[in-house]
Amino acid sequence: MPRGRKKLEYMILFLVLATLTGLPLGLRAYDRKVWQEKIPAGAKVFTLTGNAERGWISGDVHAFEVLSTAKHDLIAERPVITVAKGDLVVLRLRSSDVIHGFSLKDFGVFITDGIHPGKSTLVKFIADKAGTFTFSCNAICGAMHEKMQGTLIVRA
Repeated sequence: MPRGRKKLEYMILFLVLATLTGLPLGLRAYDRKVWQEKIPAGAKVFTLTGNAERGWISGDVHAFEVLSTAKHDLIAERPVITVAKGDLVVLRLRSSDVIHGFSLKDFGVFITDGIHPGKSTLVKFIADKAGTFTFSCNAICGAMHEKMQGTLIVRA
């Protein structure tokens, strides 16, 4: 094989590897920048990921992180979010599996067009009343749907 051709093949291989590595990193950096611009300064930000078998999970969770074969592991989580009265709260809602909805009726928050897997939905509200409130999924998403709830505690 001529030396020039081998050099060309290495350059192409390098370009392919650089693209496969750089593209996801670039997209992640861009996503972080876009979200930072959408979230007001001083807001209390919480990420919740919906999963049809595990319920709402605190944090950014991917599908492969919640796969389970044992039935006893399929207990729905109920995250608790605590904020102070008057805080601007931003919920970054995600789905790891199917389309979910979201409802926090005490603050007039309803997502009816769905939280789609792989995409984030922002919910902003001011915690203007103290107490303990329940949020839930409002789109039937699976057998554990009725257990897909969490708690928001607003301290005075």
